[in-house]
Amino acid sequence: MLGLVQYHLTNSNALHNLRDNMERRTISRKLRISGIGLHGGRPSSVILQPGREGIIFRRFEIQIPARLDHVVDTTLNTTLGSAGARISTVEHLMACLYGTGITDCEIELEGDEVPALDGSARELVRMIRASGTRLLEGEILPFVVPRRIRLESGTSWIEASPGSFEVTYEIDFPDASIGYQRYCYRGRDFAAEIAPARTFGRMQDVEKMRSLGYALGGSLHNAVVVDGHKVLNPEGLRFPEEFVRHKILDLLGDLWILGRPVEARIHAYKANHGLHIGLAGKILEAGLMGA
Repeated sequence: MLGLVQYHLTNSNALHNLRDNMERRTISRKLRISGIGLHGGRPSSVILQPGREGIIFRRFEIQIPARLDHVVDTTLNTTLGSAGARISTVEHLMACLYGTGITDCEIELEGDEVPALDGSARELVRMIRASGTRLLEGEILPFVVPRRIRLESGTSWIEASPGSFEVTYEIDFPDASIGYQRYCYRGRDFAAEIAPARTFGRMQDVEKMRSLGYALGGSLHNAVVVDGHKVLNPEGLRFPEEFVRHKILDLLGDLWILGRPVEARIHAYKANHGLHIGLAGKILEAGLMGA
């Protein structure tokens, strides 16, 4: 939802099962993306450049590798930090890199937050596809989950079980415009199924979030906003299940902080960034890397 924001480019431009070894890939040329931060409401830019050492963010010349040990906050977004420098709301960009198969990239920030753009990963995917990618030497092995891993928080939970890659996500809101939604993503086409899904928020929550310093840049241009049974965006929804598809976008971006594909069946119910990152941590902690 608002603040819980968030194509593995194969030869067929579709994301298939991630159970096999994955080719290392970077972008072909420098890209610059500018906009407004969803939470801070300030202008920001990201400059993406080809890389060879994983996904590395940079701010004030401080390097912040996209790794779990650099996740410093998961309140309404995923924030990375190191040596006093912080970069918030990285999940959309991470999901885009996951979806375009980018394993290595240098990302410089002008500002402290990744710009929201339209609230989805659609434009990011288009830019990377248009600019092209190139292969690097070597392959990346997947994390293989041989037993069930489950985390719970109140009525929310997330789990990973043995099996081929699959994500099933469920949400349940009292608002008639959202209600209960379930979607299963099997990695067929991130660009068509998941990337266009926008972050969302409930009108009744906006004032409270802004009083806490969140969603200051949120608008109908970069989020779907609902009020009871109404969707306030004049253009309506991009999918009937856009809300839950966006939650899958968030999850894929958070899991890509592992830097490796995950071979597992993942199921989440009313989860959030904290549970997403928690699951990634449990997978990493178990050291379940495929051979």
